[in-house]
Amino acid sequence: MVDTYNPDLLSRSGLNTLMFEDPYAKLDYLAGLVQSAERVVYVDLDTTMTAYISTGFIRPNRIAVFLPSKGRFMSSFKDAISAAQNSSLVVFDSVNSFYSVYYDYSVSAGGQSIGDLNRLLSVCLMLLLRQAISCNVPMLVTSMLRYRKDGGWKQSPASRRLLQQKSATKMKVKRSDDAVILEIVQHPEIKPGTVLSYSPTLSGLQSGIQAR
Repeated sequence: MVDTYNPDLLSRSGLNTLMFEDPYAKLDYLAGLVQSAERVVYVDLDTTMTAYISTGFIRPNRIAVFLPSKGRFMSSFKDAISAAQNSSLVVFDSVNSFYSVYYDYSVSAGGQSIGDLNRLLSVCLMLLLRQAISCNVPMLVTSMLRYRKDGGWKQSPASRRLLQQKSATKMKVKRSDDAVILEIVQHPEIKPGTVLSYSPTLSGLQSGIQAR
């Protein structure tokens, strides 16, 4: 049985965290999700979604993409918060890209520590989440799993505590030869371990995506 991409799977009362090992699996799932939503606000720190939309490989109904750049992160983020009230889905992609982009900038701009960035990320996510909850809109955050030497995968320490505390729903996504597989890790209504299978949205395309 093939499931249908549907934002109604997501909780409207807390963060929805999408964990991934393969960036292309994440993109494939998000492509299906944003194309099934009516109006999307997309904070694209990863920038891959923007590239695929620009080339026409992904065709959402209505999407407002925000690309926070070095030096104007907060102004762009405020615009995203304002736009969220008129959306049906909010996406923050990704936590890992936030650190990779803004750590180097913060050090050169004033020597901010990783702790300062953790607090900035926490404040931004909570402001966006508060707006989404008040407007009854689901908010999805993506977070890449890092491989550890003793086997298995885990979230990067910087984001793990925040996402564990604030997530109402946690999911893992991966790709098989002919499907996008979504595993429910935590959900207010769905049993953990439930697996959903979707038809690939970007079937046949070469990803060319670098891990973020």
